[in-house]
Amino acid sequence: MVLDRSSRTIRILVPVLAFGTIFLGVFLAKGNAIDLSVISNQTALFFKVAYVPLGSRGLLSKETAYASDLILKDLRESGYFEIEALSNPVKKSLSNMIVTGESSRTLAGIGIEGIIGAQFIRDGEGTHLIGVVRDPVNGSALLSKQYTTSGNVRVVVHRFVDEIIYQFTGFKGVAEGKIAFIGKNKRYGYDLYTMDFDGEGLHRLTYDRVLAYSPAWSLGLHSIIYTSYLHQSPQILRYDLTTGRRSPLARFSGLNITPSLTRSGKELAMALSKSDLSQHTEIYEYNFKDRHFEQLTFTRNNNLSPSWSPNGNQMAFVSDRDGHPQIFVMDSDGSNIHRITFSGFYNVSPSWSPQGDLIAYVCMNENHRPKICLTVPEGGKHVQITHGPGQDDSPDWSPDGRTLIFTHQVKGHSYLEKMFMDGSHEHRLGTFPRSVITPVWAIR
Repeated sequence: MVLDRSSRTIRILVPVLAFGTIFLGVFLAKGNAIDLSVISNQTALFFKVAYVPLGSRGLLSKETAYASDLILKDLRESGYFEIEALSNPVKKSLSNMIVTGESSRTLAGIGIEGIIGAQFIRDGEGTHLIGVVRDPVNGSALLSKQYTTSGNVRVVVHRFVDEIIYQFTGFKGVAEGKIAFIGKNKRYGYDLYTMDFDGEGLHRLTYDRVLAYSPAWSLGLHSIIYTSYLHQSPQILRYDLTTGRRSPLARFSGLNITPSLTRSGKELAMALSKSDLSQHTEIYEYNFKDRHFEQLTFTRNNNLSPSWSPNGNQMAFVSDRDGHPQIFVMDSDGSNIHRITFSGFYNVSPSWSPQGDLIAYVCMNENHRPKICLTVPEGGKHVQITHGPGQDDSPDWSPDGRTLIFTHQVKGHSYLEKMFMDGSHEHRLGTFPRSVITPVWAIR
């Protein structure tokens, strides 16, 4: 995000927000690095499991194979499981044990901590997944349940995997999670899209073909709130996922940008300039009940990109009050403002983790390329977690705080990427054919 108060053209402001194309000099001090052994997924909960398909009825063989492959893909994507490869004869011999609960000392002896089985049935009521997870040592059922959908089999697979994750970890899975993003159209302009957590289930919501960015998604509100140039100047709109209708939340003169919702969906923060003459923005909080805007920052600089802490008591934001864009934290009423990034001249796009212990943001590497960094809410310490060529922008945490999504731009094309919080397992998410900007997870 460029924070240049001498600029009076939005044409410069927005491309930088979307793609991070402004390069500013920076040096990342190695002495203040966060100890990744504390936050690495290598030290997190990790389970070795086996999967046994239990057949199907009423589905084509390719549909059954797809559903079984999707279970394995979801389990691996969670980062919690190592899947033990079993031979077909072993799978066949285990299928009865899965149903009856017989003990399997062979699997227990090689360290298998769970045996997962799934049967698929399609009838007049829909598609059913009968799922079971058993302890291989004593055969007891950790999970035994039927899931039904009238839609795509993906729905029941995601539900099953999320419950498997909960049984093993005590944490809610994100297989049923959704992601919103702004996608570039084939000819011109951008529109709002959603997709499943694994990049599938792509759905286009708008057909405006205008500049848009920074969606904030609340499942509680059944809404996506985002910035759009639908009416020529940037306004913050609310898209109702139930009706498909849009209504303006902020349409003051000048800039209405970077909306951010609390995890409860009850509070909304944004950046407003309230002026066509001055492009500097301040942070405001919006009250849905009485439609009141409360100003939280008071400077003659740029303050924008708010990101709420999980409990809603604080927010991180970007300000150039010290000469260059840096990340600050303040209480939700605008008090106790303090700076938390000090390394380099460009630190933007903060995203507060669901656990509240980390803030992801965009920093610059030694080659003046935007990358993703982590810091703590108290500031001072930081670590760069993306590397290599290209530019990285717009990090956002998964609801379980285990992974980050972000955009990765190479040769002018911006892709959606996903990685674990320690920077490992980075990979492209989805197959959207054109540039993607400002992705965000749905808030549950």
